[in-house]
This record gives sequence, C-alpha cells and structure tokens, in this order.
Amino acid sequence: MFATGDRVVYPMHGGALINEIQHREQNGSVVDYYILKMIFENMTVAIPVANAEKLGLRLIGDDESLARIKKVLQEEQDVASYKSISWNRRFQLYMDRIKTGSVLEVARIYKVLYLLEQGKKISVGERRLLHTTRQILQSEIMLIKDIDAEAASSWLADCCS
Repeated sequence: MFATGDRVVYPMHGGALINEIQHREQNGSVVDYYILKMIFENMTVAIPVANAEKLGLRLIGDDESLARIKKVLQEEQDVASYKSISWNRRFQLYMDRIKTGSVLEVARIYKVLYLLEQGKKISVGERRLLHTTRQILQSEIMLIKDIDAEAASSWLADCCS
C-alpha cells in the first residue's frame, strides 16, 4: 500500500505524487482512492486502492533503475524488424508493452521510435507515442534525480546519442 507523499508511476501517464487518500462512498460501502497529481499532464487521477496493483501503479525507481534505463537506451535496437511490421500492428505491440508498467519496456519503445523518427517520417500515432514515452521516462527521471523537465530531457538525449 502506498502513502500520501509517495512518488509513483502510473503506466501510460508517467510520474505522479500521491496527494491524498480519499474515502468515498459507493453503493453503500466505503472505497479508498489514491489521488494522484500527475507530473506533466496537469491533471489529477483517482485510482481505487484495491485496483492499484492491477493497474500497474508502482513506486518510482532508484539510481539502479536509472542505470538500467540508460543501458537500454544505449543498446542497439533492431529497428528493421519493427519496420517490417505494419504501423497499426506495431502500434498495438508498443501499447501492449507500455501497459506492462515496466520502465525498461517504455525505454525500449522510446528508443525504437526515436530511431525510426531519425530515419524517416513516422505516423502521427507513432509520433504521439514517442511523445508519450518521452514524458513517461522524463517524469520518472525527474522524480528519481529530483531535477526539472529540461535536465531530464537532456539526460535522455545524452543516453540516446
């Protein structure tokens, strides 16, 4: 169970802070909710405490996680195998991997999309997903390193070069 003030990651949205735990009445019973303040999207999300694990809510990583993220971003990615798949099947593959909640999967997808974009124009959906994966990574880096968005973006760029 998480506590108020914890730094967490919510798959597909990225880093967040747990602002509070609210008790709401639903159908005659009390349901507890984590109230998350998302780092980027300037939104608040309510997640039922009972569903948090199923939804992939997790604590942010640590310095060891950063080292693993950096390693993934510096690895060679088999972009050719992704290019051989139609863009809509590729998109579904990306989404399935992101929904696992693994920051390393997000880093792999980010690197593939980053490389695909360098080579040619990518679809609007893939460009949007590139932006989403960048934000997910950036927000976790910001929370782990206690830095701003610009510094986290620079860290990402350095890892991909």
